Amino acid sequence: MDDSGRTPDIRIGDAERERAVSALSEHLTAGRLEIAEYDERCARAMAARYRGELAALFADLPEPRPMAPPALVSPPPPAPPTPRRGGRSSAIVALAAVAGLALVLRQWALFAPLAVVVIILVIRAGRRSG
Repeated sequence: MDDSGRTPDIRIGDAERERAVSALSEHLTAGRLEIAEYDERCARAMAARYRGELAALFADLPEPRPMAPPALVSPPPPAPPTPRRGGRSSAIVALAAVAGLALVLRQWALFAPLAVVVIILVIRAGRRSG
């Protein structure tokens, strides 16, 4: 705030100036402005540095007026991580199923390589989730 207690005017950029000139051209086309007045207001719009300077150019004109830029919207907070379905518990169940199959079929030679694969998958899943 300045010494008078007012909030200082907001600075504008090229996009706001261009919107003002576009709105002024619509008023010229509608017959609300003469060419000389349009030229003078466009020059003032292109030289404007603050929003209030643009607003003054439209004080005596109806719509359209240059729109204020859209408010900056902060991105939504990241969603909490969803619990992984399965993970280590499903790997343990798979390991138990393979062991049970090996026990029933009495094929322990099959159990060892499959057990190693399941253990590697469990380790990789733990690294990705943690």
